Formats: sequence, C-alpha cells, structure tokens
Amino acid sequence: MNTRRITTGITILFIGVVLLLSQLNTISFNWVGIFRYWPLFIVLAGIRMLVPKDQQIGQFVAIGSTVVILGFLTYIGLSTPKESLVNQLLKSKTLGVRDNDDPNDKTNYSTEKLTVPLNDKIHSATLNLDLGATALRNDSSTTSEIFTAFNTSKEYLLGVTVQDESADKLDINLKGKFKNKDYNSKNNNTYIALNPNILWNLNFDVGAIDANLDLSPYKIETLDIDAGATSLKLKLGQPLATTRISMDAGASSIEISIPKNAACRITSDNALSSTDYEGDFLKSEGEVKSTNYDSAAQKFDFDINGGIASIKIRRY
Repeated sequence: MNTRRITTGITILFIGVVLLLSQLNTISFNWVGIFRYWPLFIVLAGIRMLVPKDQQIGQFVAIGSTVVILGFLTYIGLSTPKESLVNQLLKSKTLGVRDNDDPNDKTNYSTEKLTVPLNDKIHSATLNLDLGATALRNDSSTTSEIFTAFNTSKEYLLGVTVQDESADKLDINLKGKFKNKDYNSKNNNTYIALNPNILWNLNFDVGAIDANLDLSPYKIETLDIDAGATSLKLKLGQPLATTRISMDAGASSIEISIPKNAACRITSDNALSSTDYEGDFLKSEGEVKSTNYDSAAQKFDFDINGGIASIKIRRY
C-alpha cells in the first residue's frame, strides 16, 4: 500500500470537493480562516516521516492523521464566518497604513460626526476620500446636509475640508488617520452619506480597504478609484448621459451591480483575465460591452487597470 499516494489523494479529493460545493453555493467555506492553521501540514509531514512505512500500523497512523487534520480544517472552514483577505488585514494590529501626520496638513481631525451644511446654491460637488485601513460603508442618503461622515472607532479620526470650486460647486475632502502609532483596526468602520439631489464626482484614494457602497440613489458623473489591496462592492443606479468610472487597483476583488437594462462598456489593461458577467456582453480584445451599448442614450464607461484578481458585473 502506497501511503504517500493515498494521503495525497485524500488531500486533493478534500480540496476538490470543498471547491465544487462552494462553487455550487451548497456550502460557505472560509478558506482565509484555515490559513492560520498551516503549521498542521508541517506536523502531518513530520508524522509521515516518523512512522514506519513498511508496517501496517505506520500506514494507518499516516492515513488517520491526514483524515483527522482535514476533518479539523473542515470544521474550521464551515463554522467560522466567511471573510475576505482584506477584512483579515483590516483586523491586524500590525497592519502598516499611511502616516497622515503631514506638517502641512491643516485638517482638523475629530471622532465626532462630520457634516457639510446644505446650501441651496450648490448643484454639484467633488468628493475626495483619502482613507486607509478602514471599512467603508453607506450611512444613508441625506437631504438635510450635502455630506456627512463618521467612524465607529474612537481610535480612528476623520477630518473634512471644504472649498468652493465655483458659485454652484463644492470641493469636499475627507481624510482619515489613527490617533497613535499603535494601529488597531478593530470595529473601524467609516460611514458616509451623500445628498441625492447633488451631481457628484467621486475620487477615492484608499489603501487596504473593504468597501461596500450602495450608490444607486445618487447622480454620479464620474467615479475614480485608486486603491491598494481592496475588496470593493458597488451598487450603481441608472447612468447619466455617460457615467465614467475609472479604477486603478492592486490585488483586488471587485463586484459591481448595475440596473438590469443599463448599457455598459468595460476597458482594461489586464485582459479581463477573471471575469463573470450577467447579461448579454460582446467581448473583444481589451474590452467588453453590453449589446445595447452603441444605441443607448445613457451608459456606463468603465476603465479598469492594475493587477485585479476578479471582476464581477451583476444585474439587479
């Protein structure tokens, strides 16, 4: 009996079955959660080396150890909440984030909720977000202010500055930083709310971040995202005549939900190597577009660059 062949086969079979069931949405398996137990494979290799290969008891010990360890990993993978790698990074106290202690930075940082008051003369605004190591969420739409933001952690500070671009347009800058050098990202969630009556241009300059944003209530002219290791989920409403969305990201997972019949074109410099689209799309070198794109009066134009791991386009 070839013990190594049997234990290797059991391991490959375990991985294949779990992957298959995960793809079929039969189970929710937390692969990231089991990575912390990787030393178990060193233990297993040591057991294989120590037990006598030419004795039946040694073969049973090696096979039994493999089954026990894989069974334990199965329990961990099924019982722990599924989280993205970015979420794991955000919870790490040793995570390095950008130091925002710029001597030229005149921003007043606070743990209090920040607001930009409503001004009836303002019809459009540019929002610049400079954040890192935080989870970014929607609060809710606001009609009593132009913009609001707050963070759930007392260790993470937010600051906002506002400038007039013109008589009817504002430039809003939101920045974030930790209180001290002992970074702790636990319960660090930043919530923003935008006024749905304003025409928005959004610029997100973010580091390692987990963003889940419902932007469907808002009128968005442009969205520019410059991100590091990012887990990004966006829900968009109907486009304007042309809503332009630019993404320059590192190792990221991006899921974008757009209205069922919205016209859409996606261009990319990464050959769209891992993609999943809902709806009718035409694919050519470097781009894909919905079948109704050329004839549509309103459409999305996506320009996606960087080492993006996966892109999903969903319809709702």
